[in-house]
Amino acid sequence: MNKIKPLYLIALLGGIAIVFYLSWLPDPNIGYKPYFPKWLGKWTNAHGNLRTAVPFVFLGLTGEIFQFKSQVQSWKRRITLLTILALIVSLAEAGQLFIPKRHFDTGDIMWGIAGAATGIVLGMATTKILEFRGNLKEIN
Repeated sequence: MNKIKPLYLIALLGGIAIVFYLSWLPDPNIGYKPYFPKWLGKWTNAHGNLRTAVPFVFLGLTGEIFQFKSQVQSWKRRITLLTILALIVSLAEAGQLFIPKRHFDTGDIMWGIAGAATGIVLGMATTKILEFRGNLKEIN
């Protein structure tokens, strides 16, 4: 797992960078960007606040897996992770106050936190499955 942890850290930091980039684009319609598929632009425009939750699901999942087998108590590190992700979504939203076509939306913050919590729960389930499969191999 130690060889894989840098990859998770890169994924986590990359995901955070993507959140800030997308949050601080001058226009919330990402469909006009040539590197986004048109279907993705249509989906994000149609689903408003829900689109904020999606990257935070992946950030919560990645953060949970990154902390797998951490020495810190599991609930304490999960609450810390959720708090950090809540601060990230809040900072991303606050940054929109300075962008003319963007606006601060507490709904986006709530959806971001919900997405992060969902990702953490999915990460918990994933790590339990990995632990079970690892224990199963030791028995055989």
